[in-house]
Amino acid sequence: MPQIPRLALFLLGMSILLSPPTFAQGRGSSRDITPASYPTQIRSVTVPVTLDHNRMLVEAEVQQKDGRWRKATLWVDTGNPTFYLSRSLARDLGIDLSTAGKTANNDVNPEVPPPAGIRIGGMQVNFEGVRSKVMLEPFWLFSTMHNDANLPSTVLKRYQIVFDYPKRQLTIAEPGTLESRGVRSSASVHPLTGIVQLDAVIDGEKLSFALDNGASYSFVSIEVVERFSKRHLDWPRVIGTLGCANMWGWWPPDEQKLPVVRFPEILWGQTRLTGVGIVGVPRLGPDGPTLGAWYSQKAARPVDGFLGPNAFKAFRVEIDYANGAVYFEKGAESDLHDMDTVGLTLQPQADGRYRVIGAAQKDGKPAVQGVEPGDNLLQIGDLITTGLTMGAVADALRGNPGDVRILLLERNGKIIKIEAKVANFL
Repeated sequence: MPQIPRLALFLLGMSILLSPPTFAQGRGSSRDITPASYPTQIRSVTVPVTLDHNRMLVEAEVQQKDGRWRKATLWVDTGNPTFYLSRSLARDLGIDLSTAGKTANNDVNPEVPPPAGIRIGGMQVNFEGVRSKVMLEPFWLFSTMHNDANLPSTVLKRYQIVFDYPKRQLTIAEPGTLESRGVRSSASVHPLTGIVQLDAVIDGEKLSFALDNGASYSFVSIEVVERFSKRHLDWPRVIGTLGCANMWGWWPPDEQKLPVVRFPEILWGQTRLTGVGIVGVPRLGPDGPTLGAWYSQKAARPVDGFLGPNAFKAFRVEIDYANGAVYFEKGAESDLHDMDTVGLTLQPQADGRYRVIGAAQKDGKPAVQGVEPGDNLLQIGDLITTGLTMGAVADALRGNPGDVRILLLERNGKIIKIEAKVANFL
């Protein structure tokens, strides 16, 4: 697949990930399912979720024009106000895509009305008035997770929400239904986008971060990372995104060059987070904004970036949108081994393969010898990577430091076998 120019990639990322706060009116099977006999009034539901590349995925049902329901997998995303549908879901819902790219603004991703109904665990979830788009591009919004759509912040803000990471559960409840528990922190919620943010203190310095569980990792403006890194030379640092820090491979641009630093402690609201890895992102484009300034356009107040699931995966996280509060209840130990992996930064391709775009730099040296940018990673041990989710590939590269992974690579039509060691990078 030809490489996308940096400016085009920047503009694409901006149009996808910064959905304006305006509103118009995978894994799931494509088979229709007959309507189930659910109670008409369900005020709260708790359902299992899966985590793929740190992203929370939940099974749902989407109503078609004829009243039947289609199974769908939704990516739960507190950081995005727009409802995104995949091409396959749009097709099964009978949405006409013939005008895509032919509108006045030549938008290849057409804006459409939200589905007539969406149910999670039998509970009807309110999508009324939520801006909805069929995302024909980029392919990786759906191929990396095998999802059909997302569950956006504009929908989540209408409820009490619990992300119970230790139990792998999602709870959706009507406001005032749940008895809150855990350590309470005041939060700012944008009234239109539903983006949640909490103020933080790091090493005595005050900052503010959005809570973005739809991301795979935590990302802030590079100035923040560099400022603390220079102040604390002993804080672990690596160049190049690895594991779940390797968010998309396409956005932010040049992930293989970005610094990742482990912050020993962050006071986020009233909750102490430990060992949080954070990626520093340069300005978005030659004369573009910082990541914080860019993200702040959809937040209630300026933010320095966002904290993703790697920061709070040890917690039950409850968001009381109506009352501007987030509750944290710790249920597991923080994972300080999330960067014990083979040091490669990958980029998913349209054909399902994974391309190497860089090897991590630690102590000024490439972490993996014999691998070159542009190599296609075909196999990890006995695991064929083509067509897998990004989380499955990242998991296969993890292990205990010193473990060996046999990598099968394709370079210019030739097959190459490499022995790569798992190392602790952060």
